[in-house]
Amino acid sequence: MPRSRPGLRARRTWAPGVPGPRRGRSLIAAALAGAAALLAAACSTPSSGVDGGDLLGVFERDAGAAAADGGQPQAAARQDAGARATGPASAAAPPPKPPAARPPSEGSCVAEQGRPGRELRKTLGRPPCRGAQVLETRDAEGSPRYACVIAPSGVETRAPLPLIVFFHADGDNPTSVDKETGLRKLAATWNLTGDPAHAGFIVLAPQGRAFKTPSQAERERGTKTYTAIAPFDVEFTGEGNVDVATVDAFVDQLLEKKLVDRRRIYALGASYGGHMAATYAMMRADRVAAFATFGSSAPPAEWACPGPPPPAMAIYRACDDMFSCESVERWLRARDALSAHTSFLRLDEAGRDEPHCAFRNRCSAKKGAINHARWPKSREPDLLRFFAGHVLAIGPDATAADTAAERTRTQTDANAR
Repeated sequence: MPRSRPGLRARRTWAPGVPGPRRGRSLIAAALAGAAALLAAACSTPSSGVDGGDLLGVFERDAGAAAADGGQPQAAARQDAGARATGPASAAAPPPKPPAARPPSEGSCVAEQGRPGRELRKTLGRPPCRGAQVLETRDAEGSPRYACVIAPSGVETRAPLPLIVFFHADGDNPTSVDKETGLRKLAATWNLTGDPAHAGFIVLAPQGRAFKTPSQAERERGTKTYTAIAPFDVEFTGEGNVDVATVDAFVDQLLEKKLVDRRRIYALGASYGGHMAATYAMMRADRVAAFATFGSSAPPAEWACPGPPPPAMAIYRACDDMFSCESVERWLRARDALSAHTSFLRLDEAGRDEPHCAFRNRCSAKKGAINHARWPKSREPDLLRFFAGHVLAIGPDATAADTAAERTRTQTDANAR
């Protein structure tokens, strides 16, 4: 069929039994429809279906980023349970697809390094967690330890439920779960299991310790042992880590009450608490299905087992004065080198997706400090969808009795040495 050229009138084509003008209009309409289809196809690029909230292990150089190494992670097209939200989500909605089951790793998967942190500024007392049960224990250093447990009403009838272990940031305590996040409200209805009989989840918020500041430790010891003020000991990765053992004790208390689904235990932390979430997930890869961090870079702990470390989701600001966007993305690239399943959300100050790290001249110290302290409450649905997409490949009725006993023996031997 002849095709009209721009600027020329279309030539009429006559056919027997068909009035000329109607036939001409039909041909013109068909030509316009075909042109529209071609134009739509030309404007639809492969990147139009890409979800920017996924870290897919594909990285490209970006000259616009202010990274010291000149690059940042770029996402490709793969759907993930931790992908960014595309619209309002129901708190009771089931996971969008069956979760990925990860076989638990045997023993601690972190090489021992560092020295135990024992220089405390003071011993912290019982946290004022309202509307929450407070668990108590005593760590191997003799300090009383506490954790707040936030559970939905009727937890006994819904159990076993997923468990999120929340590690608070430096300068905070377990009450930050209510002050900063919306996890209590979401825990009442959000379904991480896909089973209406087990809707909701439990939040366990262990309290950290008040270590001395680096300057205090340096003055008293005459050395530079500590480089950060963290509420949990992440510098020491041996089995004698009292913070790891303390969290084990609190999780075991909930397991003994048959409240927790052992296939769905997750770690979550903010700032230096994110370092602890990553450390606990790697040292307890037989217990934690996945972990997530906000405003955290790579922890000191290094993965030492065959295969990739536990799945992770990193949420961070394009402008952050504590852990820069570039440092977080170097960690993401290191995880990619280990073939670790990782999702990410790079956010602006309002919690919206940001295409690249902020230029240094647009990220002042004040703005970066505010961004670092502002928990991304609006992106909690993304976080929960990520957790819902990962479980441990163990029996639903498995218990931790044998593993806990073995860890107790190992820690006793370590303390004896």
